[in-house]
Amino acid sequence: MKKIVLVMSMLLLFVCGVFAQTEVSNEGTQIILDLSTFTGIVTVISSVVTQIFKLIPAIDGSKIAKIGISVGVGIIVCMLAWVLKISEPLAGLIWWQTLIYGVAAGLSGCGFYDLVKVVWELFKPKDEVIHLD
Repeated sequence: MKKIVLVMSMLLLFVCGVFAQTEVSNEGTQIILDLSTFTGIVTVISSVVTQIFKLIPAIDGSKIAKIGISVGVGIIVCMLAWVLKISEPLAGLIWWQTLIYGVAAGLSGCGFYDLVKVVWELFKPKDEVIHLD
């Protein structure tokens, strides 16, 4: 009985996958950079920062350096997209608004959880060892 249920579910998944496919392409894969949404900008920032970390392995030890590099790349990507007018969310902004957008995108690109964790570790009191005598 388990085999029949497994085969039926696999057939159902295959059929749904075939109907979901809208275009058949024989061309090679392409990398598409979508800067028309905040998520697309964060994805580009994360990709660039990951490549920087691969080039410079010494950054692995410092969490604050990782956050700084991510924010810097976010600012650069947003300012370039604003100057070149290739991003819809940045189209009507002033330069300082674009700068703030870049900082927010950079912080999102490095992972907001990582940022909160690092800041928490800076202000968290050190654990004291209590000796029971």
